[in-house]
Amino acid sequence: MNHQFHGLARIYDRLMSTIPYGQWVDYTFSVAHDFGHPIHRVLDIGCGTGTATLMFADRGCRIVGVDISKEMIREARRKSVGRILVRYEASAMQDIALPERFDTAVSYFDSLNYIIEPEDLQEGIQRVYEHLDPGGMFMFDMNTPYALEQELFTQSHFDPNDPVNYAWKSTYNAATRLTQVDMAFYVKRGDARRTILEQHFQRAYRMNEVRDMLASAGFQVMGMYEAYTQRKPTKRTDRVFFAARKPWEVLS
Repeated sequence: MNHQFHGLARIYDRLMSTIPYGQWVDYTFSVAHDFGHPIHRVLDIGCGTGTATLMFADRGCRIVGVDISKEMIREARRKSVGRILVRYEASAMQDIALPERFDTAVSYFDSLNYIIEPEDLQEGIQRVYEHLDPGGMFMFDMNTPYALEQELFTQSHFDPNDPVNYAWKSTYNAATRLTQVDMAFYVKRGDARRTILEQHFQRAYRMNEVRDMLASAGFQVMGMYEAYTQRKPTKRTDRVFFAARKPWEVLS
């Protein structure tokens, strides 16, 4: 996973202030409810600074947040001091090795697209499977090839009253199916100003590829939706939400 934002951990929450984390968590519970699945012990993959992680804890869930960025994990821990239901670990998805098992695993905001090598994504999905109880569910969203082909990452925000502004330029390579996103962040604190430059990569995975990876790991694919709705994805869907279950009876 090449998930960056390493230099932005302290301002990441301001950058993400318009993201409807609460709706995402509500949607996850709604999808789980549709399949008769209670959520109590959660693994949050690509947890960032732990905003969604804490929302699960607020609903009484015991949760472990995992992110490849040590800086993001450090900020998440700072935000979660005193929260006994929450723990964080720094790890890539394909390297997760935790002592406990979970009834639910989640991953939000296209974190899995950042795993640009298919074999690493397959290994990561396998690790999630191994960390779930029988009957456990894995629910996550991904950017579609359509989203990356349309270079939807190309965007900017400039507001003189906002201490954090940015300009992003995405470039999609059809041969490699990789999107390169060159990001410039302009941070103002008092009279001080600094520019943070980052380069991100995401891979365009087709829905059938992800479905096959889930099946190869042993999951039963329960549903694929246009996130965050109950609609089936179309050719112009830019984000897909997957729901998969580990079978109740697992052959040894």
